[in-house]
Amino acid sequence: MSEEKAHERLSPLVQRLRAPNPGPMTLTGTNSYIIGAGGNGREVMVLDPGPDIQSHLEELVAAAEAIEAKIGMIVVTHGHPDHYPGAAKLHEMTGAPVAAYYGARFPHDLPLKDGQHLKTADATLIAIFTPGHAVDHLCYYLEEEDALFTGDLILGYGTVIVAPPKGDMAQYLHSLHKLDQDWSQAEVIYGGHGPEISNPTAKIREYLNHRQAREKQLVGALQAGASTVAEIVAAIYQDVDKKLWPAAARQVMAYLIMLEQQKRVQVSEERAATDEEQTLLNPEGIIDPVAAAELGIAPGREKVRSYQLVSAG
Repeated sequence: MSEEKAHERLSPLVQRLRAPNPGPMTLTGTNSYIIGAGGNGREVMVLDPGPDIQSHLEELVAAAEAIEAKIGMIVVTHGHPDHYPGAAKLHEMTGAPVAAYYGARFPHDLPLKDGQHLKTADATLIAIFTPGHAVDHLCYYLEEEDALFTGDLILGYGTVIVAPPKGDMAQYLHSLHKLDQDWSQAEVIYGGHGPEISNPTAKIREYLNHRQAREKQLVGALQAGASTVAEIVAAIYQDVDKKLWPAAARQVMAYLIMLEQQKRVQVSEERAATDEEQTLLNPEGIIDPVAAAELGIAPGREKVRSYQLVSAG
């Protein structure tokens, strides 16, 4: 793992500037990228300006000016509050248009679909639709350097939260398989958080293997008699700090929804959560908008169901 620096040139065409927003969901902070060599006033792209932090946005502008470049385009991977909001302010500061998935619900000027190209004088990005972590998630492939910008699909270290109702585990797994099958020529991954990854294929397979192993654990817990999200979390996350169990609970919910869609589990009618379940699924005191968005937290009493494996016979 390479040493993480707040501002670093990673290649002839890529600089990384880390936003000052560290946290449990953002690791050491959101990675913003300047893409393009610059020089003679040529345009560069900024990918994921991050949250609306004025000092960080000013650093992005200054970094472009330092290479005699102009910010000509702002590119967003998805609309979570640690990735998008700075784009709106940076647009005001530079006049550069904002490019994002065409179905994104935040303001953007250039609507993108899977396979669409974005070009500057020396850089070409290809948009790759990769939902799962978020419904509007795009990865981007830098043709000139065989580099993948993966947003929150793949991180520099750790795993990704996939939390209902906007997170979808089946879509997330499909997106990982899509990168594995269609973009295996990538030589480096630049994630939305954490350091760069020098062996993309190994990292993608690691992510897929982790999800497969966790699903197997969940099915084993159901076979052993667990039937609710709380019971499954207690069974398979025993070695995880209980402070992280709300995030684990949302992951379990995503797996169970996928298994229900696959007709591998049957479910009971909804009921109101008990006090213990409410604390787990919707813990009081989470006011950080990033945590709320990542975990699908919304005000109100949670509804829960019980789950049972469908007999193979």
